[in-house]
Amino acid sequence: MSFSSEVKKELLDVTDLKIEEQKALLYGLLLGSTEIVISSRGYKIIYRTTILNALKFVLPLLKKLYQINVEMRFKDEINLEKRRFYYLEITERADDIIHDFKLIPFMELKIDDELIDNEDKQSAFIRGLFIARGSINDPRKNSYHLEISTSKDNLLDLIEEILIKKDLTPKIVERRNQYVIYLKKSEEISNMLAFMKASSGVFYFEDQRIIRDVSNMANRMTNCDIANEIKCRTTCDKQLQAIKYLKENNYYDNMSSRLQTTARLREEYPDSSLEELSIYSSNIFGKQLSKSGISHCLKDLMNYYEYMKNTRKITNN
Repeated sequence: MSFSSEVKKELLDVTDLKIEEQKALLYGLLLGSTEIVISSRGYKIIYRTTILNALKFVLPLLKKLYQINVEMRFKDEINLEKRRFYYLEITERADDIIHDFKLIPFMELKIDDELIDNEDKQSAFIRGLFIARGSINDPRKNSYHLEISTSKDNLLDLIEEILIKKDLTPKIVERRNQYVIYLKKSEEISNMLAFMKASSGVFYFEDQRIIRDVSNMANRMTNCDIANEIKCRTTCDKQLQAIKYLKENNYYDNMSSRLQTTARLREEYPDSSLEELSIYSSNIFGKQLSKSGISHCLKDLMNYYEYMKNTRKITNN
């Protein structure tokens, strides 16, 4: 089972909901998964889902609230894979349900509506929408991403308003004639899971986030070490080439004893870093030279090399 499916299963297992929260959850599920059909006999509501537990929540609650009979069926559909879709077809009191849950497209949806006028109801509402139209990437495998999709402008605006109220910063994009409202920041996704009361989802997400962040930090440190090593080797090679050039062209003996001492140290330890040269210097000279002192000497040596090399070119020309 995917992480997204695990989260949805947990959200449907939330117990001890007040009737107002149950209705808010139903509100989100219906807005996310229903189609309204108009015929000569009036309205028909078709609720469609692949999640059996969602059906088990919607069906008894509708019967309890409206004392109606509901026709249920299922159908196996094959696209890239075989999936079973469950359908509820509601004709009895369809007008009342449509009015109560504002299921007609373009009906005004307000955050202060009685169905969602406090944080607990809004949490249940977003929970229902996520179950119906949401997904979340597994933090072990992919980039951090949580989204809810809808084709309804008014629902998109309502979702955005609720998330912003929770100090989240959702982004919106159009994809295949749908609006997708999504979060990418790991902290915000964790907060969203907590808002929806997916506590196990939060623990799993945070555990994997910590593991991933530690791994990324280790990789960055390794990459920095490799880059520093390459840079050090390149610098060492240039210094050794400079010393060789100065010796071959009889410039070496004209250098100060300070530079000759540093050149000898580099030749003795051709691959060593400045810090290592500082430690090894006592082996040759009987005293330890400072790292900064060696750095200055090597820079002066390279400047002397460049100067003599350019002077030789000018003389030859």
